[in-house]
Amino acid sequence: MNKITFILLFFTLTFSKAFAVEYNASAFGCVSDGQTNNTKSIQAAIDFISSKGGGTLNFYVGRYLTGGLTLKSNVTIQLHEGAILLANPSFYDFIKHEGKHYFIFAQDQTNLKIIGKGVILGQAKATLQQIQKLQQNGILDAAVAKPILVGLLNCKDVTIDGIHLEDAASDIYAIQQSSNIVLSNQIIHSTSTATSNAVNLTAVHGILLEKLYVDVTGKALIKDGLSNDISIKASVNKDGKSIK
Repeated sequence: MNKITFILLFFTLTFSKAFAVEYNASAFGCVSDGQTNNTKSIQAAIDFISSKGGGTLNFYVGRYLTGGLTLKSNVTIQLHEGAILLANPSFYDFIKHEGKHYFIFAQDQTNLKIIGKGVILGQAKATLQQIQKLQQNGILDAAVAKPILVGLLNCKDVTIDGIHLEDAASDIYAIQQSSNIVLSNQIIHSTSTATSNAVNLTAVHGILLEKLYVDVTGKALIKDGLSNDISIKASVNKDGKSIK
């Protein structure tokens, strides 16, 4: 083995090892009782793992109540079977960006993953009731944007696989100016609000939708004229019709 090959192999193994580090959400103080607000604990875990070069944050069986979360580069969120990320319905706990609100949000990040057999639950009814109450009291404008479940802006190399996404107060996915996105093996269910779209694309370059089951009150897929390289495989709506 020559010197250059050895150096390349060393850095490859070191790089791979960095992203193989496993962390347990409970080690950061996360509580899975469905009542404790875990926003600070989960965000601290994401920030810490990203700062160390990357790794996987594991959530095991339980209901993890949390406000809005900002994803960071090289971090994998693994929701094991029976694990639920539960949106805190308090409107001010969602991530706000450019007039929109998100439960899970990432901007200018790369190599992101949310994987496993767990659930991301938006608690739409409770969220919308809280928003309505604030509007009636004159605290929020009547036209305020309802929270989107997952938002990606200018992100690259993102995989969301195996997750059940449910009960958004607005759209499930809003993906903008991003590339190399994979959404696969998912159940997407959102019927608590009049118009909840599944996947909304704006200037997206390269996205795979594979093995999705979509049951929403809005459209399964919305794409603008700037989005391209869109591949759809074995993805259907509640009537069994292919998503187009």
